Amino acid sequence: MHLSVFYNHIVRASEQTGLTLEEVLNRVHEFGISAVELDLEEALGCGKEVMKKRLEKAGISVASMYGFFDFGNDPDTKPGFEFIDTAEYLGAGKVLIIPGFVDETASAEERNTALQKMAGTLNIICDYAERKRILVTMEDFDDIRAPFSGSDELLWFLEQVPKLHITFDTGNFIYRGEDELEAYEKLKHRIVHVHCKDRSLDEQNGGMPKLAMSGARLFPSPAGYGFIPIEEILTRLKAGGYDDTLAIEHFDAVDHLGYMEQSAEWLRSSWAKKPV
Repeated sequence: MHLSVFYNHIVRASEQTGLTLEEVLNRVHEFGISAVELDLEEALGCGKEVMKKRLEKAGISVASMYGFFDFGNDPDTKPGFEFIDTAEYLGAGKVLIIPGFVDETASAEERNTALQKMAGTLNIICDYAERKRILVTMEDFDDIRAPFSGSDELLWFLEQVPKLHITFDTGNFIYRGEDELEAYEKLKHRIVHVHCKDRSLDEQNGGMPKLAMSGARLFPSPAGYGFIPIEEILTRLKAGGYDDTLAIEHFDAVDHLGYMEQSAEWLRSSWAKKPV
């Protein structure tokens, strides 16, 4: 098992603490975190060559990259190919694609057309990525406009795109009120990456809350300190033979550096207690 963290959190930690990016990366490495989840725009923003050198200097690799696209409206595969090429250059073995959104006001026909375009484009990108030995994934994205925010919607994509895999985000199913463990059982056969996102209902946690469809305010939390059943998910992952990356995620937290340290400690300890 390896730990990663979102590069965004490293940037935010630098801003919150006054430490340089290099200093935060070194602290992250000391926490036992060996990789990052890297946004395509973040990589291109500073230049992929600069990003590669920055991470290599800290002994940090790229576990997975993620990128946002609009394939439902524009099924051009070129941006997807360029994304895969960037991931290959940075040494990422997996990518997470958010293929587009569908407005709530769209008709059933418009929604279906958008979904078909997304699936068709993903099939082509998956073929290209396979030649680069990169796995393409989707996740349960917590947005009402995302036609893949629940397990059944993801299953539809898996049926349409045979080479597609799942990044299982522990903290996003609650957005629609779906049970995380039931979702896990539906998707476990295609899970290759895991985002360990916890949620808290306690506003004392601070940070910017995510408003669930139920109206509940979901606050950021270090992994293992909220109400998402991450420990049981870890038990099932390990029992199923998973031994890959556990990614720490807590966007909009009040103390990104502290949350990273707490999450890393809890995840290592919890994973070590699980029977093989």
